[in-house]
Amino acid sequence: MLSNYFMLLLKGTGVSIGAWILAGSVSLFLGTLLGILSARQLKLTKTRYLIRVYSFITKGVPAYVQILIAYFVIPALLGINLSGFLAATLALAFCSSGYITEIIRGGINSISKGQWEACRVLGYPTKITLRYVILPQATRNILPALLGELEQLLKSTALLATIGVTELTRTGMNIISRELNPIPVYLTIAAIYLILSAILNLITFKLEQRLNLGN
Repeated sequence: MLSNYFMLLLKGTGVSIGAWILAGSVSLFLGTLLGILSARQLKLTKTRYLIRVYSFITKGVPAYVQILIAYFVIPALLGINLSGFLAATLALAFCSSGYITEIIRGGINSISKGQWEACRVLGYPTKITLRYVILPQATRNILPALLGELEQLLKSTALLATIGVTELTRTGMNIISRELNPIPVYLTIAAIYLILSAILNLITFKLEQRLNLGN
């Protein structure tokens, strides 16, 4: 039975991966930027406060509710049209960016104050200090947590099904509505997510090995 729907499941998997890549790219960029700006060593008190509020909201509101707001509320308020895919993907990106902000901020803050002071004594500007001294060390510390968040984001793409986006889970639901045989479909979907997670875990392991070799 599943062999007849293999291409549909493959297409749905492609939609899920596409949503994950887009959401992950946005959340990494935004989370990294906000994480750096909220580091206590930069002494941007007002900016840090606003970022903490942003992080609190994006982490405090469930991803499902954020998807509903992005798909139903924001277009109605702004008078714009957003596809279900774009609305849900951006909602997941903002939700994940709150967690990534805290991960990046924690990684930067974990670097000793003495290293910042040493760079100032040597006359390094803040940008150079961050790029070549602080961020490489922070990356080693936060890599497992960061990739763990990206793995969670991948699994969260299943929420796109709630607003009718035909990603992997929704594709499976459509197949079940035709065949009335949920067990093999749901087990196949679970297996696909496990394979994707295994690939991410392998990448994490390889990156950690490379960073350790660089110590």
